[in-house]
Amino acid sequence: MPLIQLNVSKLRNLQSVSLQPISQGFNFIEGDNGSGKTSLLEAIYYLSLGKSFRSSNNERIIHHHSEKFAIFGQVLTDNGLEMPLGLERSQEGVLNLRLNGENASSIAEFAHLLPVQLMDSHCHTLLDGGPQYRRKYLDWGIFYSQSDFLNLWRSFDRALKQRNAALRGAISFKELEIWTNRLVEDAERFSTIRREYIEKLIPFLDQFIQTLLPISGLKMHYYAGWDQTQKYAHILQQNRDKDFQLGYTQSGPHRADFKIFINGVPARDILSRGQQKMFVCAMMLARGALLQSYIKKPIYLVDDLPAELDMTSRTRLLDLLSRQEAQIFVTATEVKGFETSNPMKLFHVEHGSVKEIT
Repeated sequence: MPLIQLNVSKLRNLQSVSLQPISQGFNFIEGDNGSGKTSLLEAIYYLSLGKSFRSSNNERIIHHHSEKFAIFGQVLTDNGLEMPLGLERSQEGVLNLRLNGENASSIAEFAHLLPVQLMDSHCHTLLDGGPQYRRKYLDWGIFYSQSDFLNLWRSFDRALKQRNAALRGAISFKELEIWTNRLVEDAERFSTIRREYIEKLIPFLDQFIQTLLPISGLKMHYYAGWDQTQKYAHILQQNRDKDFQLGYTQSGPHRADFKIFINGVPARDILSRGQQKMFVCAMMLARGALLQSYIKKPIYLVDDLPAELDMTSRTRLLDLLSRQEAQIFVTATEVKGFETSNPMKLFHVEHGSVKEIT
């Protein structure tokens, strides 16, 4: 669902700003470094996920000498209705959520309405960072494609925490078997869903990589978090003594990962930083295209588009983004030379103030 109104107050250097982006096409945001243009993307991201992609420290996000920041938005629902949503975060970390005039119980309700995808200068961590980034990449897509996934994730997370507590002696030894059985059941389902998602994703990924780079010989290898030639229950039994020594469960979906190879070589080892950025952009576009196959359109946030990309790469990326028929926000120090035949709006940011350029 596109965002048609955004109001931000006391977030970093954005004292009080308001903008009305177009619902499909490009919303270009230009301004000098430090002007606040990335903070606008941060606000949209925060409104969706209840966290920042730049800092986990609330004191750094809230404007100095302020007690809290606030973000308000309106989304256009599939049936053409406008739905308001907003949040406040205090210096103490208290998060208040309002959706359609009522208190919301979980940020997941906001995430369902605003499926944002971020492409920024740190996106290469999806390739060369730890496995937690790749697990989050998969689970974001599954969250929108499987209606019961959130419940499964919560069930698995609880079983894992309870089993670990039993391993540390924090709860009775008798409960270890109970939570181990629950963990096994959830882990098998978890792994199956992730593997099926990857199978659906690969054709989209291959298509976008061929357009953006292009390269051939792409392979993706998924590791479930344990040796799947054996049953997960058997793995847990084998590792039981070691798990007791460590105080936590070594194997399972919480250790899952996937590796991407190009002609048998890890992609991160042969791609330049600019190529890595294009590769990850292809991964985001593939995930977004798969989401659209479920009749849900993502919102793309592209921060500092020119960074590490030559003109040819930028043109290819803009062209692919324009074909997605989605809402897109792009920041740059200047947008001169960015060509698109799609609908677009231009916003200029200066010293924390935003002005629409007509």
